[in-house]
Amino acid sequence: MVNAGKPGAGRSGRPRAGEERLSRQAILEAALRIVDAEGLEAMTMRRLATTLGVNPMSLYHHLPNKAAVFAGLVELVFAGMGNSAAADDEVDWRTELTGAAHAYRNALRAHPNLALQVLADAAGVSEVVVVTVEPFYRALDRAGLTPRQIFEAVNTLIDFIHGFSLGEASVRSETFELAPDLLERVSKLQPGQAPTLAKIVGILGADGLHYEFDDGFETGLSLFADGIAARFGL
Repeated sequence: MVNAGKPGAGRSGRPRAGEERLSRQAILEAALRIVDAEGLEAMTMRRLATTLGVNPMSLYHHLPNKAAVFAGLVELVFAGMGNSAAADDEVDWRTELTGAAHAYRNALRAHPNLALQVLADAAGVSEVVVVTVEPFYRALDRAGLTPRQIFEAVNTLIDFIHGFSLGEASVRSETFELAPDLLERVSKLQPGQAPTLAKIVGILGADGLHYEFDDGFETGLSLFADGIAARFGL
């Protein structure tokens, strides 16, 4: 029951019971739960207020609009990577680099709805990259690469992780099955058309034509790190 004796009690936008405990962190955590379950489009300020059981106007004291909520979600999910402490001197550059790549992929994989939105939006990508790339830069700087080499290598690796994560988020499965569709398509090729593809598919057979995302990521990451080591004599 509203205490009419208190000045301004019950006015629109004033805290209801319990709203004094509302915080930016609590709002963002609730928003992330909505995005994870239903996608970013489902996350409106009104929906967020209903989920928290508060007056919608009270949210604007912490986050002025949906764009600010989105930026806050990026910070909530990804900022810990960039703020991580400097690596132990005994950890080599490759271990630090691959560790950062795994952490970034895992953050994207843990929140596929947010990942799909972030990676489809240039501003979203820029915002995420700014708060995540420090360990990548640090690892390659410790390896002795020049600033230009570091910049190009990190951007290439980030692009690989983004592309991989988009495919992974769209499939929503740990395994991507290629057979029997691929077998059927290859069987319809004209003699001499794509002979290497036909040979490899024939050798692998139906049981071998499945793609494990974890294995694929490890292969790509190893090729990238091996390439850096070979090119720069590390």
